Amino acid sequence: MKILIYATTFGADLLSFTKYLKDNTDTEVKVLLEDVDKFKAEGIFDFWDLDIELHNTNNITLLRGIKGFTPDVTIMDNNIPLRKLSPKALILWHGYGWKGPNDEEEFKWIHRNLRLTWGNMKEPNEDIKWQCFGPVDYKHRSEVSGFHPKNCLQLGSASHDYLQQEVPKEDLQPYYPFDVVNKKTVLIAPTWHYGEIFSHWGDEDQLFNKLLTDLKERDVNVILRLHDSFRFEHHYLEFLQNLETKYDNILLKFKDHHPDNFLDLQVADLLMTNFSSIANLFYATGRPTVHIYPVKSKDESFMWLNKTLFGIKKKKVDSIKFIWKYPPEDNGGMLARSFEEMMEQVKTGLENPDCCKEEAQEYLDKHMMSADGKNCERIWNAINELVDN
Repeated sequence: MKILIYATTFGADLLSFTKYLKDNTDTEVKVLLEDVDKFKAEGIFDFWDLDIELHNTNNITLLRGIKGFTPDVTIMDNNIPLRKLSPKALILWHGYGWKGPNDEEEFKWIHRNLRLTWGNMKEPNEDIKWQCFGPVDYKHRSEVSGFHPKNCLQLGSASHDYLQQEVPKEDLQPYYPFDVVNKKTVLIAPTWHYGEIFSHWGDEDQLFNKLLTDLKERDVNVILRLHDSFRFEHHYLEFLQNLETKYDNILLKFKDHHPDNFLDLQVADLLMTNFSSIANLFYATGRPTVHIYPVKSKDESFMWLNKTLFGIKKKKVDSIKFIWKYPPEDNGGMLARSFEEMMEQVKTGLENPDCCKEEAQEYLDKHMMSADGKNCERIWNAINELVDN
């Protein structure tokens, strides 16, 4: 079988499943992605010793794929090519989180592009399927996002299969500038939609510095991983860059500069996030997660950032209740509604690495096929059935 990986970002589930294909099948796999050299510079490329044929995307590949390659199936995340590049297709969506509404209105361009390529997914379609992370995601995609239930497959997250395999810190050390073997590491990975991280609790500068000073005094490393740099206002980018200069225990990463997060998830002893979907990957490690409630109150209006065809746009949202797909209390760790509560939870997580293990597994049982280590196998079986039909 010939498989084309059509990647917006070649990481997470797309990357993990590609590794599975190369290690466990005799398929011919080729990957289309933006900036091959940048990906090859990522630690994961060396760590996994990836032997994959990679091609840069351009205006031509949007229309015809890779010259001379006729795939049986195209696997993609959240970007649809301009024409049908193979008889069959599977969408491995780029993350599962709390943000909504992901309704038909929000997905209208995806529905349009699918209709023009592999066909209408609002009706049963034998040529393309949509991967769901579990029963909650399946219900949302089929009842809210507008995809016919027969097109939605509960397959889980490919990344979980590898994140559950604990890696010795000594093996990860070459990819970090600080000591990850003898010191603990906190991964701070916020979503970008709220702009600043702590400003709803007070002064962003003061609170961020208070957190980082505390972690430095505890002799803890910090990986500050954010979304694409272009999504943030210039003054906030400067602020973040100044933090990295000020503290020698900080490593600052932006997704457009360092697209892969797998090693960061493996090396982190604790995750802090204001409900980025990265949390749902981290739960598979069983380690503590501190969730930062992203606004003052669920009934208070706030500014919401979104990426459109015309750039980053701000809009006022009357209540965060209109943003959640499901309640933030439904998570796999701790939930902080104040800065002081967050600091206490960070302390708890660093001192008790198993404090969220039960909560994480309960979440995975409910939402993500229990992270049972069989997700890649499920995806592979679904592809075989899709192609055979």
